[in-house]
Amino acid sequence: MKTIHLCTLFVCVIALLAGCGTAQRGLKSETAKRLFGLWEVKAIHNSNEGGYKKVPHGMFKLIVDDGRFVNFMTTDEGAMITVDGKYRLVGDSLYIEEIDHSFNRSQIGKDNPLILRLSGPRFMYLKWFQAVDEFGNNQNQWVEEIWQRLELEDMEVSRVDLEQELRALVKDPNVVKKVID
Repeated sequence: MKTIHLCTLFVCVIALLAGCGTAQRGLKSETAKRLFGLWEVKAIHNSNEGGYKKVPHGMFKLIVDDGRFVNFMTTDEGAMITVDGKYRLVGDSLYIEEIDHSFNRSQIGKDNPLILRLSGPRFMYLKWFQAVDEFGNNQNQWVEEIWQRLELEDMEVSRVDLEQELRALVKDPNVVKKVID
């Protein structure tokens, strides 16, 4: 009988810790719910340059409700992942990416804190500090990005094309389904 109680207590503690871990990552907040989905960067401003620059079509960020993100770009040859990992939210204005893989090798294994501001249901503003670029050059600059949430009707690709691209990038069929639906 004592063993059953200990096993039950152990299961409850594990469930509680798992739930708290998700809550600590900030993934249950209203801000988190607004982040989930597919985004395309529309403009970028580097602090050492003047003004925002429009970005060519094809640079995306997929934010998944399980705490993962994937940045990828599309070209005529297909799609490639540029950075991916896990993320967490601190309050409503700090989005932290925990980098697992990146073109910029200096980011791998590090946290990338980004100042976050959501504007309405369709726009996201991110600001982050870039010490070193993907070529190893010192940049020491702030980068500001304006992202727009994508809905299927916004895209110039068919649902089938989008699904095929996402399946090539993201192995979890549930994630693909969430984005498509």
